[in-house]
Amino acid sequence: MNHTTSPTAIEESGGQGRRIGAYRGAEPGPLVICIASLHGNEPAGIEALERVLRVLSMNRLRMCGDLVGLRGNLQAHNAGTRFIDEDLNRVWQHDRVDAVLESLRDGGSARDGDGAPMVGSAELAEQRELLAAFQSEHRRARGPIHVLDLHTTSSESAPFTTLGDTLRNRALALRLPVPVVLGLEEQIDGAMLHYFDRLGWANIGIEAGQHTVASSVDVHEEAVWILLEALGLIETGDAPGGEDRRARLAHRAEGLPRVLDVRYRHVVSEEDEFRMHPGFRNFDLVEAGQELAVDRRGPVCAGFAGRLFLPLYQRQGDDGFFIVRQLAPAWLVVSRLLRVAGADRVAPWLPGVRPHPARGDAVVVARWARNRWVIGLLHLMGFTARGESGGAVMVRRQEGPVRQPESASGGG
Repeated sequence: MNHTTSPTAIEESGGQGRRIGAYRGAEPGPLVICIASLHGNEPAGIEALERVLRVLSMNRLRMCGDLVGLRGNLQAHNAGTRFIDEDLNRVWQHDRVDAVLESLRDGGSARDGDGAPMVGSAELAEQRELLAAFQSEHRRARGPIHVLDLHTTSSESAPFTTLGDTLRNRALALRLPVPVVLGLEEQIDGAMLHYFDRLGWANIGIEAGQHTVASSVDVHEEAVWILLEALGLIETGDAPGGEDRRARLAHRAEGLPRVLDVRYRHVVSEEDEFRMHPGFRNFDLVEAGQELAVDRRGPVCAGFAGRLFLPLYQRQGDDGFFIVRQLAPAWLVVSRLLRVAGADRVAPWLPGVRPHPARGDAVVVARWARNRWVIGLLHLMGFTARGESGGAVMVRRQEGPVRQPESASGGG
């Protein structure tokens, strides 16, 4: 039986602007922020959120907390392209975000480290508006904040989740009955989810399937409903069709490992003239030496056996493909025990590891140790690779709260 909200609940609709809509419960609770179409050619998340918000509004379901839906890259979405000038999911590096936050506070233009105005781009304007929206939602939050970043892929794919590998993010991802892919945050610089890790907000990316197929909308809708229940915003069984939702989502990923780890990224540029061979699906098994694509230099082959991940079948993008391998779930248990016990404190004592000279949250791994068991142990402790110099690699603790977004505008 559905439980209706009291008249104090607020329901909003954002038309075609930044806000898709919001449903604010009469009682306090978690805030779930859903971001759709961060890549403009991925519209499925917008339609899924419109469906969820419509059902909440029509049935006036009782909610403890708030659900907010935001559009990511409005200009690219209107143009039907991944991005206009630069990938909006690659521009969330610390220095750039801090510059944009500073510009929000003083009302001026974002400036780089030398004090010069940053080169204007469509995505710089989108990022500025998104950061302002995050500030606003944080000020209105009445409980812990969770972020769902809704994406789709250019190839056929079963649904899966991606995350910065913190314990809070793992807990959120494991509430969905789909594969969890770890390690992507080490391969991609400037992803938006890194920013939420910095704030201490639980966050995951949800990849629903191919860009334009109807089932991708269904997957996003099912995932949002499942997480609204799991996080306690709505009561279990209140959402229509809830009894079969988990089973339907699990069936879409049937036969795939529960946890996978990214082992390789093939970076491409326009000059490479990279072309993926047709017919590959996400998570297809590939053998070492198997030809996967061609570029101007000739065949592109898999360096080792594993599962093909995110093969590129669209014009824009610099990730040709990744290769992932299954990770035993027992490693998640070991990793959790190490992190809870504070094992990261002994990291500088490991062979080939020394404290970072300028960062208290990082260590440096010497060239001779970087391909040995040391890197794997550091990952278990909660470190992630974040740069290389002279063959040595810097690894840094996954971040906790550093700076709340409203500090840029003086909020409390």
